[in-house]
Formats: sequence, C-alpha cells, structure tokens
Amino acid sequence: MRLRWGILLCLLLVLTGADSAGAEEQDQVKLRRWYLGVQANGGGRDRWDVFGREGMPPAAVDNDGGGGGFLFGYRFGGRFLLGLQLAVTRHDMVGVPEQLFDVEALVTGTVLFRERSTFQPFLRGGFGAGSVVLERPGGNGNTTSLGTATIIGAGFQVRLSSRFSLEWEITGTFTNFLEVYDNPNVDDPYEDWRVKKSHMGIRNGIGLMIWF
Repeated sequence: MRLRWGILLCLLLVLTGADSAGAEEQDQVKLRRWYLGVQANGGGRDRWDVFGREGMPPAAVDNDGGGGGFLFGYRFGGRFLLGLQLAVTRHDMVGVPEQLFDVEALVTGTVLFRERSTFQPFLRGGFGAGSVVLERPGGNGNTTSLGTATIIGAGFQVRLSSRFSLEWEITGTFTNFLEVYDNPNVDDPYEDWRVKKSHMGIRNGIGLMIWF
C-alpha cells in the first residue's frame, strides 16, 4: 500500500508541471463540451472491517478486485471538467461463492493540461458517497455499509479525434463508512445500524471518452 501511495504522489508532482511542457498548442482543434465515458477499473482498500461481525470482512476478502463504471459531465472553458462518476469494483470472498462490491458515486472536478494536444495529463478530485455491499449466503439479500467518499488522483487522456479519447486514471480513495444496515425486513429497520471506521484505498481505471 505504501508503494502505491508513493507512485501516486510522484505522478501528481510530475503532472503539476505538465502545463509548461506543452508550449505548442494546436489552436485549430475543436473542443467539444459534453462527455460520456465508460471505464474498466481495479483496486482495493487497506481494510474491510466495516461490518464488525464474526465471519464478515476482512477475514475472507480478496483485496484485489476488478469492475467498471462510467463518467458523464461538461467542459467549462478549455480545461476544467465537472461531472459525475460511478465506479464499482467486485472482490471475491476466499472460500465462499459470495462476492463483495465496492461502490463509489461521486461529483468530480478535472483539470486538463495541454487540452488541445494529443496527450493531455490531468488532475482529478471528487466527493460523494461510498458503499460496500456484501452478498449474503444462499441469496438471502445483501449487507450494506454506507458513508461519504473523497478521491484525489491524476491521469491522462489521449485524443483520438475531436469526438473520442482514451483515458487512464489512478486515484486515492478516502471513505468514512458511517453506518451499517444489515436486515431491512425486521420490525425495527434500524436495529443493525452501527458507526464504523474510515478506510483508505486506491483505484485505477482505463476507458473511452466520447465527446459531443
């Protein structure tokens, strides 16, 4: 985990100075405003003890997982993007068929550097909601932990045309899981809500951006 944070920090420092590296801008490139992105992602967290129950995480969670998501938003000016991002990462549970799903729903802000060039580094931050959903044995519903989520990261886009770009990002995730809701079918729907801990993690993604 420390190595991952070190790589992320170095990448942020390099990309902060990327604006001066692109001295020759291509002014004839048309910058479209709206974007829609699809993404494949992977990642993990430093712990999975959000449920605090015997047999629940972290004991059986595979920290490395994969999934997907999408992005949708609008370009302001030349380089600032404001949008929504949904990312879902699926993790296997060792020794059992059930799986755990790590979900982020975020409002993100992105600053593109060299926005008219083919290679466009960026910095990205976001805030929203996070959740961890654990399948229960036998298909008897899910156990869900909810909280607030913040991300900070960097990456780059490769412009293929005025309508299409490839994107790669790596972000650090900080989630404060507030409460746990175990069984919505009992007489007292708040019987199993509990305050839990903050988690840290890392997520990387690669996908296609469509501009229109």
